Amino acid sequence: MNQHTSDTPICYIFGAGEFTPCEIDLTEQDLVIAADGGYDHLIGMGLRADIALGDFDSVTAYELWEDTICEKITYPPEKDDTDMMLAIKLGLSKGYETLAIYGGLGGRLDHTIANVQALSYVAEQGARAILYHENYALTVIKDSSFTLPKSTSSYVSVFSLSDKSENVTIKGLKYEIEGETLSNTFPLGVSNEATGKKGVISVGNGTLAILWNEIEQ
Repeated sequence: MNQHTSDTPICYIFGAGEFTPCEIDLTEQDLVIAADGGYDHLIGMGLRADIALGDFDSVTAYELWEDTICEKITYPPEKDDTDMMLAIKLGLSKGYETLAIYGGLGGRLDHTIANVQALSYVAEQGARAILYHENYALTVIKDSSFTLPKSTSSYVSVFSLSDKSENVTIKGLKYEIEGETLSNTFPLGVSNEATGKKGVISVGNGTLAILWNEIEQ
């Protein structure tokens, strides 16, 4: 079970993908967006939704149409952006630089790949988003660094999403590197291992996807 707390205002986004119950301490500064069927997950958890958006082809919770507090934004089924991307763009437009996304991994592989690409978009904007699943999480960084959470356990994998990711440094994991170049045609960074030390991953020029296992809460 994922447990998420932070002193930084967070935009929480709930999608319609595979979902694992999580514990979230919401503040008044946080924003909660339901992307279509993600509203069902929120209803099941008893969490508020500030905004529900999408073409609503997968939502089943009848409360969506009775909840006058929740703002609802309807889009046509034929659109360029996925419901998840619409939610991400909305969160960024409201000034949130930290996004926590649930229900965005597993299920349809094409949607999972689309959501990883959406995280690349977030990184391009200079913000940070994390996709959470049952016992693992995934983020994307661009020309920056990322410190793995203390809950990291077992495997940590690093993949280059750009043709080349230069000046890659990995510290605090079983296999450390400094100033190396990774490419998107060879999975050199797969299956590294947490050691209990603070793990830090950085890239000087390029885009990296970082996936790590988390200790079950």
